[in-house]
Amino acid sequence: MVGSRTAIEHVETTGGVQIDVPAEPGYLSLVRMLVHTLAQRRDLDDERIEDLVLAVSEACGWVVSSRLATDTPRPVQVRWSESDSGCVIEVTDTTSQGGDAPSVPAPEEVQLPADLGRAAIEGELSLPLVLALVDEVTSSAGPNGSSVHMTVGCGPWEGQPDL
Repeated sequence: MVGSRTAIEHVETTGGVQIDVPAEPGYLSLVRMLVHTLAQRRDLDDERIEDLVLAVSEACGWVVSSRLATDTPRPVQVRWSESDSGCVIEVTDTTSQGGDAPSVPAPEEVQLPADLGRAAIEGELSLPLVLALVDEVTSSAGPNGSSVHMTVGCGPWEGQPDL
């Protein structure tokens, strides 16, 4: 709950929600659950919702794995915002220092590895999956961290979510 409102009511009145989670793999289930619940409110079929949940999970996993490779794992921030035409999900490594923020290559630079099995084992499929599962992906890296912005086009919510 946010104050006396539920998270769903908060999104309906403010157009978005944000959570910060530790950069630990165990917290990704919380992010997946939140994205799934929020996506159910939109005009998306079940397959598209699962694609979105997977894309956000992969983006979070990519940020978490890049942070775990350093001595200073930092929180991961996930923001969900809405408009009548779609949803934007931003995954950010919140406190990276300048040049150590990993950047996401431009979509045209990402190629599927030749050996998909080996790439899956080595964790190299995250970004190609994200690019394949959402409508638009952009990224940035700077003094405040690295971010992956994912956009999914969908109609406005017109019914009750199945909770």
